Amino acid sequence: MKMVDKPIFELGREPGIPVNVNLPTLGIFLCAGPTQPVGREEESNQILELNFTGRPGTASNIYQSLVFQLPKWGWWLEKADEWIEVSPTHKEYYERTVATKQMLESTIKTGLTSAAQAVADFELMNHDIRRYKEIMKYFEEKDEHSLRAMFVDQVDVHTDLPGQPMSLRSIATRWPTIIADFMKLTEKDLKPEDIAKKLDVSKAEAVILATKNRLYLKWKEFFGNAVRERYKLLLGLVKSRKKSIDEYRKWLKPYIARFKMTKLGTEESKIRAKILRLPYEPTGVAAFANGIRLFAWKPLKRVEFRKPAAEMRGEFIFNPYDDFVRENFILDPFKGLASLYPWLRNERKYCPKCKEYYPSGTIECEKCGSINLLSKTVADEIVEKEILPAWKRREMNLDPFELYYIFLDIDVLRIGFRIPVGEIEDITFTCRNFVISQNVLLVKLLELKCRDKELERYIDEMLGIRSEEKDISEILREEFPELFGKEKELSERKKFLKGLREIRKSYSDFFKSLKLPKLKSLMFIKPGPYERDFKDRIPKVYLAPAAEEFFSIMDFLKSKMGVG
Repeated sequence: MKMVDKPIFELGREPGIPVNVNLPTLGIFLCAGPTQPVGREEESNQILELNFTGRPGTASNIYQSLVFQLPKWGWWLEKADEWIEVSPTHKEYYERTVATKQMLESTIKTGLTSAAQAVADFELMNHDIRRYKEIMKYFEEKDEHSLRAMFVDQVDVHTDLPGQPMSLRSIATRWPTIIADFMKLTEKDLKPEDIAKKLDVSKAEAVILATKNRLYLKWKEFFGNAVRERYKLLLGLVKSRKKSIDEYRKWLKPYIARFKMTKLGTEESKIRAKILRLPYEPTGVAAFANGIRLFAWKPLKRVEFRKPAAEMRGEFIFNPYDDFVRENFILDPFKGLASLYPWLRNERKYCPKCKEYYPSGTIECEKCGSINLLSKTVADEIVEKEILPAWKRREMNLDPFELYYIFLDIDVLRIGFRIPVGEIEDITFTCRNFVISQNVLLVKLLELKCRDKELERYIDEMLGIRSEEKDISEILREEFPELFGKEKELSERKKFLKGLREIRKSYSDFFKSLKLPKLKSLMFIKPGPYERDFKDRIPKVYLAPAAEEFFSIMDFLKSKMGVG
């Protein structure tokens, strides 16, 4: 279930992909389907609206029957959006809905509090382990100077008694060089006479230095063992606490997702206005409304007389991710998917040799070391790393050797009433039938991925991993560039590579700025690899089989409603 506060990227409407049966783009892509609402659309085999009213549960049974039947007929079904609204006068349903949302809200708050406490504990222990790690290095590197300084500053200073100065710091007023002399001692300097001779000091000072040196050596032995044990314990606790923070986030994600999906219709302005205008939901009547948007698709198995045999090789007949769809329906900031999801245009670096994507500031490939990195986008990464591999594996009813698909856009509105004479439930199915080329389906698949990722981004924002469109780390780099945005000093080789890439980019930008004639404007070039003969072939070969599939769904719904 994809529940985000973004409109659907429509077929045949705006914002979305236009129906192009009479446009010059026919051949570049195919999108044939209804553009008018029910009652105004002439092609009855492309759109239908069926309504049923019955006892409570009967309308829901029809919906469940449909969603279970479609996969049996070879359709892949996805829920694109859903909302629910319950009037306060429908006390039982309203209280259950609100109680569920409040329960989720309480669970999320408690979980966030626990996660925040876990983060605080982690930071405290992380601070301690950094300090103990520093001390461990003193012992590993046998840094006597640092250890003796720690003994003087943090241990010996506490040996003073009231009115009896006994620490090295306190008696330095009598022997100003006593701390410097103590720092010169070694493990063998234990006898006062040897110390007095070595450092050329008085016998009284030598006795004190010998005593302090013995105390230091005992402290060093005990403290060294304690530091090792404490560091080992802290290291385990830090890893455990970090794991618990990650687990808190994983535990909370289903609750936050369910909280987001329990979306009241009045939370969204368009749905709120729609509900307020519904004539069959008068104020004061116990009622609920539930809107569901379904997408379903399957390959179009067309039958042609005497069609020649063909052997399918390679990954795709034609790659569905072509330049036209990429530029116009995905990355266009005004009419494409990027108008709804601007982060699709964010830059990514791509190594064509290793086929790996990297952050925008990457200079060379981490695997092969190549500097020939291409500038691509987040959309390219999602399509090439997630959608196309799934397509090649024939997941989600996708077939790399099928160029056309039947696509159903099903809008379901379910309404229930409780009136003095009893309860009734009403359901309306508005189904639009499209024949689309594979590149148009790719755009719809990317839209579903975007809706998934928007939900994940919402969850990350709730957990403090991300703020709006940026990671917390990106915000820190913007606010404190000297602290968080400063890059590590580049080696001479990387500096050379960076300069070389900038020079190459300047030449590339120059040639791109030149206005060259577009080949597609030449009359002898046929646009695109898809069907372009609408008057003869598309209605007979593509729309007719799609209509048969559509009528079977219509007949199924009618039979479930008792009117077929």
